[in-house]
Amino acid sequence: MKVYDAVANAFVKEGGSTIFGLLGDGQMTWWSAMAMRSEVNIIDVREEGAALAMAEGWAMATGKVGVCSVTHGPGVSRMTTSLITATRSRTPIVIYVSKTPFNNEGNDQFLNQEKLVNATGAGYIEVLTPSFAEDAVRQAFYRARLESRPIVLCVPLDIQGKDCEAEGDEYRPSWTMFNGQQRIRPDETALNAAVDIISQSKKPVLLLGRGAMATEATQAADRLAKRIGALICTTLVAKGTLGDSEYHAGISGLFATRAVMQLYEDVDCVIAIGASLNPRTIAGGYLYPNAKIIHIDVAPHIMMGNEQGADCYIQGDAATTVREIEDILATRGTAMEGLRTAAVRKVLGDADRDPTEFEIEPGTVDPREAVKIIDDRLPENVGVITGCAHSFAFPVMGMKKPRPIHVFSTAFGCIGQAMANAIGVAVAIDQPHIYMEGDGGAMQNIQELDTAVRLGLKLLFVILNDEAYGAEYHKLRSKGLNGNLSIVRTPDFGAVGRGFGCRGRLAKTLDDIGAGIDEFLAGDGPMVLDIRISRNVTSIPFRRLHFGQDA
Repeated sequence: MKVYDAVANAFVKEGGSTIFGLLGDGQMTWWSAMAMRSEVNIIDVREEGAALAMAEGWAMATGKVGVCSVTHGPGVSRMTTSLITATRSRTPIVIYVSKTPFNNEGNDQFLNQEKLVNATGAGYIEVLTPSFAEDAVRQAFYRARLESRPIVLCVPLDIQGKDCEAEGDEYRPSWTMFNGQQRIRPDETALNAAVDIISQSKKPVLLLGRGAMATEATQAADRLAKRIGALICTTLVAKGTLGDSEYHAGISGLFATRAVMQLYEDVDCVIAIGASLNPRTIAGGYLYPNAKIIHIDVAPHIMMGNEQGADCYIQGDAATTVREIEDILATRGTAMEGLRTAAVRKVLGDADRDPTEFEIEPGTVDPREAVKIIDDRLPENVGVITGCAHSFAFPVMGMKKPRPIHVFSTAFGCIGQAMANAIGVAVAIDQPHIYMEGDGGAMQNIQELDTAVRLGLKLLFVILNDEAYGAEYHKLRSKGLNGNLSIVRTPDFGAVGRGFGCRGRLAKTLDDIGAGIDEFLAGDGPMVLDIRISRNVTSIPFRRLHFGQDA
């Protein structure tokens, strides 16, 4: 069997049958072998970085290892930003690439790929002998799953066409050896220390992160919160988890409302479950000034975003640990009202609206009102994918309905990733989705509208368009500089979308937005909605961070 056939067979055995990629001369043999297999779905993408971002979105939506393929040299270099982003988001992906002929650094497409990939934080495996080909695939999928990061698998051109002794149908996939984190039982001493802290508290909060989003963990957290009268809040990634609770306080950190932040000043115990407690979640360390922190995670230990350790750290599986804490409290007869009072419920109910008024320029809308209409009009089965920078704060804080999936393209703090992430999510989950990003980010991957059209995805591309790089506009103003330096005129994205084969609409009023949402829901395939938003409206996080306002 040829190496490229053996590698293709191994990819299929590993479950890597949905491939996002851009064909080049480096992967032609493997790509052809994959295309011959009926179970394989190859999705042709228009740019290499977008292909990897789609695989990232797909992996986030499915919980499986994503697969991407690009050619060597410039193909690898073009996906660098997406590689860093997927590494920072801890997303398991295997990327099949090639390499220019050995001993020929004069080749136009030569690149020291291993050094480049290592600099991004991703892993790199190179096949230097035919006998290693299948083991390399197994190792790539194993490491992607174990290390929760992308692994670049390089099969050089000089190796691809050689013969090898392959396992074929006897290939043993990596998931038979490792299929996820085992449950870690918590230490009994640490459990009792946590229970002592909780028992002495009067105003506790449960803070749920990525590691607490599984059903068992959320059910256990809900029972514990009810027993001790805790408020519930989440990290950004876990937005909406247990969101149907009337004591849900939203996202912890700079996305919290002023009223909720004031509640946090009196909190005396925070139980963080599956959350790293990074600087954004604890607002640099000042968000819970009087609280003792109980930190539960599968890692041996985590330093919080204020460079301190928790008062009580428990290494353990989220569901198991929370259940055992609740069992001990029940045995001791501990039950509290805590923060679950009518007065707190009223504060949470009144905290939703941002009272600050801004002058809205003619021909634009208030982005806060825009996202409210979008949230109201879209059914709860519509998933949400948002980009980064200034405008993404509006849907994060303004969209309240429970959603089947939230994806936030914020891991590297770069714009331009969310459009491709959204396509990957929509391929994985066959239901309507909405992507929301500013005009600057949308322009960076606008060519992928073509991919969405070819796939016929029910995907609404909402461009929150202030005709500027909004983050820079507000940061310049906060420093007393000329914000207009960030203004760049944009096209009518609705018309651009129609040019690619989407439906498209330009919205300059709130009624236009409502009509656009109705059009999307009534039709099939992708649609672009260009919403012209006021540049004068500064998001709450930016008012706090850059203008020093007590918003």
